[in-house]
Amino acid sequence: MTDSNTQIRLATPQDKEAVTRVMQEAGLETEAALADGTTYWVLEQGGKPVGAIGLEHGDGASLLRGAAVLPSVRGKGLGRQLIMSAIQYAQGRGDRAIYMFSKGGDWSNFGFQQVPLAVVMGEVPNAPQIRAYQARSERPGGTTWMRNLSVGASKA
Repeated sequence: MTDSNTQIRLATPQDKEAVTRVMQEAGLETEAALADGTTYWVLEQGGKPVGAIGLEHGDGASLLRGAAVLPSVRGKGLGRQLIMSAIQYAQGRGDRAIYMFSKGGDWSNFGFQQVPLAVVMGEVPNAPQIRAYQARSERPGGTTWMRNLSVGASKA
């Protein structure tokens, strides 16, 4: 639950340090944060950044990038609000799906289902996160997920 002291807003280039700090404290990779072709949000409480999330946009699909909330504010539903904001934004831009890489957690609660890595790599091949993995000749670790945003798809 949030209060009037909490807001989610679009990140600007001046927010890069705050977005990076929040994601690093959550143990997430921050390479290419706020790169061209991405949209990020900052969750603020009392005017201080306590959460962040991003989307890397492809042609009709996006890759969720870093859903992070500082440990001091976890357990209040703020992470869910960040994720739902990103999903709504992707729906509004007409994306048919959102993809993500995850090293833990069950994302089915948010309407995601597991998919093969090849699906994600094929759907958003130019996303900064994927290009960074390719530049390092690495594969993303963990599980790959997709949330269908097509009309009639289930909602979380």
